[in-house]
Amino acid sequence: MRKLSLLSLVTVTSLFATNGDHLIGLGVESRALGGTGIASYNGAENALTNPALLGKTSVDKEFSIGGTFFSSDVKVSTTTGVERKSDQDMSVIPVVALSTRVDKNLVFGLGMYGTAGMGTDWRADDWGTTGSPGLYNMRSSLMLMQFAPSIAYSKDNWGVGVTAIMQYGQLTIDFDNSPTTHVGSGASQDFGYGYQLGGFYDFTKEFTVGLVYKSAIDMEYKDQITDATKAFGLVGFTDHLEQPAEIGVGMAYNMNKMTYTIDIKSIKWGDAQGYKEFGWDNQTVFALGAKYTGEDFWYGVGYNHASNPIPNNVDPIVGDTLNLANYAMFPATVEDHYTLGGGYDVSKSISISGAFSYAPKVSDTVDATNVGVGSITTTHSQTATTVALKYKF
Repeated sequence: MRKLSLLSLVTVTSLFATNGDHLIGLGVESRALGGTGIASYNGAENALTNPALLGKTSVDKEFSIGGTFFSSDVKVSTTTGVERKSDQDMSVIPVVALSTRVDKNLVFGLGMYGTAGMGTDWRADDWGTTGSPGLYNMRSSLMLMQFAPSIAYSKDNWGVGVTAIMQYGQLTIDFDNSPTTHVGSGASQDFGYGYQLGGFYDFTKEFTVGLVYKSAIDMEYKDQITDATKAFGLVGFTDHLEQPAEIGVGMAYNMNKMTYTIDIKSIKWGDAQGYKEFGWDNQTVFALGAKYTGEDFWYGVGYNHASNPIPNNVDPIVGDTLNLANYAMFPATVEDHYTLGGGYDVSKSISISGAFSYAPKVSDTVDATNVGVGSITTTHSQTATTVALKYKF
């Protein structure tokens, strides 16, 4: 019996519920269970969490459609008197997925999905109203989508998978460096290439361990980073912004009607070109989930934690500029996510599901006196709702 596996997620926004600038999970079940999915089978969405798990599909065909709706609340206050909420606060990510098996051991996958993003919008005519920099009328936006054919092979109690990743990215940075000087020439785009490797092993029918590795993907956004840093007198920066490598391990344990999941992964921001120049640290992500499965329904909860990867840079010259960029333009500061969700089988073929995540407010204060704004206090919180309709045939 021939099948085809397709995962599609298209995004038109740039501030997601994230670890750094990465989504904490894709699909309803992953997001309901804290972003886990390295060892737990969640359907076609496993193409991103662990492609090897696509081999666990038990139906002939599976089609789903849905979307995630994000609301982010980013506010900045400075000791120079600026109090502002970012105008870039809502986003929508539609999701489409189709799953098919090639034969009893092989599943082919093909996908396009939004995977990461960040950005803020502080445009409020600062110079014109106050005569001081304010927040420099800054606007920033990073959007990433990946097109990724996958192949998964499974046999008995083990499986392996590989994904070839083609990534599209768009970066925009613009601001007013003086009342009469605007920096920024619109969006820059690039394509990059990478891969993901995955595997799983069922030690027992109840206990599965999964491993994944995702390569770094280099991107170059012409005149974005170089123009912005030169405007503040910084040298040694390029227009490269490399999405970092990741390595992760996951475990899933099924006990009667309960499933317990745990993922641990390392995101190598500190080794990625662009991010390391802006002072980002490597990030360890801990994710937990628990799911109850009934005859025609399921519900679950989860927790995800990763520490803030952008530390306060204390260098009095370069550091103040980097603090302004990191905490006002790209505030990837949220640390904890609490999640829940559930699904219901309307019939043998049709099911509906939903998930909700909440990242409580965090507040960070850093110094940016050298660039005219004094100390910056950034507060950041997020909510997200994911819904999906799935059809199996």
